[in-house]
Amino acid sequence: KMAETQTLNFGPEWLRALSGGGGGGSGGISTSTIASPPLSPALPKYKLADYRYGREEMLALYVKENKIPVDLHDREFLSILQEDPLPPLALVPFTEEESRQRGWRILPKKL
Repeated sequence: KMAETQTLNFGPEWLRALSGGGGGGSGGISTSTIASPPLSPALPKYKLADYRYGREEMLALYVKENKIPVDLHDREFLSILQEDPLPPLALVPFTEEESRQRGWRILPKKL
């Protein structure tokens, strides 16, 4: 009965404010909050990050057809430049050996 009379508030206050104002009911979640969308698209109370450097955002910036900038064609950079840059590792598939070491099932290649 104590759980029915008290509201449990998990997480920081700013996160509860973004999710609908702290909610009532069991576990801090109100069924009316879940069932209905917010009334107005108001600005969040807390400013979110201007710049985000997550995996998806960084992979979206990669363009395979990009060429080396002309400014880097100096003598000092020629020894370290590659004509075809390597793709991000997230886009390179695992080899059979790497998959085997991770314990993943390897599907036979279709000929």
